[in-house]
Amino acid sequence: MHYDFDTTATSPVLPEVLASYARHLEEDGNNPASMHGGGIRALALLGQAKTSIAKDLDCAPDEIYFTQGGTESINHALKGVAWGGKRGSLFVTSTGEHDAVRASLSFLKEQWDQDVRALPLLKTGSVDMEALETLLSAEAPRLLSIMGVSNETGAINDLKAIQSLLKKYAPRCLFHSDIVQAAGKLPLSFKQSGLDMASVSGHKLGAPKGTGLLLKKKNLRLVPLLHGGGQQDGVRSGTVDVPGALAIALAIRLHVERLDENLAHVTALKKRFLKAIHEHGLPHECLSPEDASPYVLSIAFLGLRGETLMHALSAESIYISTGAACGSRHAGENHVLAAMGIEKPLIESAVRISFSSARSEQDVLWLADTINRIYRRYATG
Repeated sequence: MHYDFDTTATSPVLPEVLASYARHLEEDGNNPASMHGGGIRALALLGQAKTSIAKDLDCAPDEIYFTQGGTESINHALKGVAWGGKRGSLFVTSTGEHDAVRASLSFLKEQWDQDVRALPLLKTGSVDMEALETLLSAEAPRLLSIMGVSNETGAINDLKAIQSLLKKYAPRCLFHSDIVQAAGKLPLSFKQSGLDMASVSGHKLGAPKGTGLLLKKKNLRLVPLLHGGGQQDGVRSGTVDVPGALAIALAIRLHVERLDENLAHVTALKKRFLKAIHEHGLPHECLSPEDASPYVLSIAFLGLRGETLMHALSAESIYISTGAACGSRHAGENHVLAAMGIEKPLIESAVRISFSSARSEQDVLWLADTINRIYRRYATG
């Protein structure tokens, strides 16, 4: 048995989703583009998946495009806008974004001569709204991409407030958000957010890996990343994975139905964990802001390297991380924490702990007890 406190990186497939997915893999293997009875049935099931997602994320069914994950969705949103516009256009993001956003915009800067700017973060981990307002009052970006919830600290950006600034200063600027850590976990309405595009990853919600969504306003034109048979209105060619679409739809539905219950549970788990480490007298500093998503906690245990703690816990089948899995190759480094102005010794001691509805109070107490034991053994100073 293992204790998974790294569900920000990925989540196990939910039992209900796994059962449904396996059934549809066996029964519904037809191509939804085929004109025979099996294809027509597959297309109808795809429509059911869209209808379900549209209800849960408050968008229109024809604003939903199925992808292979959040990374593809982000790449398509950013590159699709750039390739449909002029070279030298201004693209704005923050210094706290996921690597998929950062790498996509770096590519566009280097290969497509786009002007890319990154807004600073506040010490709380959210984007600096004053810096955004200053920029928007002076220039008109082609696109702004700001994540909804930080995958490193859980810091929440106020998308509605950002949209208000765009409406005031740059009404023609397109607004994209990586909502991977928000969808199904926090209250969310695509329609009310003011977003033009949003990216969702299935495996963060208990759907199979290789499932994702790009939400896109109907009249927004994107240049396709993939060319082929013209599936999904020509926006995303390739045979649509109907069982995968049904799986991510069900995963989202289950999360939305249990949203309040799950939110209360993980909030209680986080509070209980922090109380336990305080009772153990462990020197620590919370790097996540107090109003962060309770699903994500960035915390530093002073005197113990985060990498050391992660590996020691892993040896006891307890899984945490030192940050996003895509950045785990760079031990002791974290671009988000650095952008928040956190000093290097704290960054080197930082770990990311994820709380989920699958964990119990006994689990978090065991985590705290084990960290205390490891700290007493390995901490220096």
